[in-house]
Amino acid sequence: MRWLLNSAALASLVASSANTAVRTERAADGTLRVMTFNIQHGIDGSNKYNLQRAIDVLAKIQPDLVGLQEVTRNHPYYNCDDQPAKISEGLKAATGRAWSVAYEQEWFTPNVECQQSGRGDGKETEGLAFLAPGPLGSTSMTPLPVSRIAFAVKLQQAGGLPVVVTHLASGKKNGDARQQEIEALVKWTQKLGASQILMGDFNAKPSDLEIQPVLTMFRDAWQVALQAGKASGDEGTHGSNRIDYVFFRPEGLELTAIQTVDTAGWFTTAASDHKPLVATFRVKPHS
Repeated sequence: MRWLLNSAALASLVASSANTAVRTERAADGTLRVMTFNIQHGIDGSNKYNLQRAIDVLAKIQPDLVGLQEVTRNHPYYNCDDQPAKISEGLKAATGRAWSVAYEQEWFTPNVECQQSGRGDGKETEGLAFLAPGPLGSTSMTPLPVSRIAFAVKLQQAGGLPVVVTHLASGKKNGDARQQEIEALVKWTQKLGASQILMGDFNAKPSDLEIQPVLTMFRDAWQVALQAGKASGDEGTHGSNRIDYVFFRPEGLELTAIQTVDTAGWFTTAASDHKPLVATFRVKPHS
């Protein structure tokens, strides 16, 4: 297949080359850039299905690891796309590097319309995904109440550092459900060790009661960086609300920066109704 590059695409490739060099430098000094992003099933700011926008965002930022929420497979409304695979393939085309991907479904429906039409391989699902421009490492999952999950990877390039992504129940009336989910989440992450990263869409503001157990066990990267003058971008990650987080346990990790990314400034419209949140750490070598 031939690809015709317009000026914007060519500029993207040049930027990708520069980002690759920066990423190599990050690896050399133990720096790790992680990102959480709710892609809203690939729906962009104009309310149209446009998964390419999410791919463009990832290709521009090129994190060392990204945890995605609201990722679907075999969903008729989203072209029956295998979104984890399509994102990985799109990133390879944009960056010239193979991206590892791991997907874990949160829920499924009996809908097999995509499979019956020859455009899918099973039931309609939604879940969480990890992607990295290199080997991921081993993964694990635990179920949470109300059909939610937590998905973990022991990131190979960071010496097996556990990184967890999750997506908690949404809605103002689901505070009790989120409280149950957080209780189970905290109990599970306690087993992962004193050095770890937890990120995702928690559908709760920092002042909400249900999220306090997380703040007791973990440090809120945005708040830590804000106090140190190392935070940039808008505080709100979903409209004016801060509901997407990167948390960390500090043993073996030093937070150096965090940023919310306004993707609407990159394109004609935002890539999602959520802003990506990107945190940079220095992973300290084991003594």
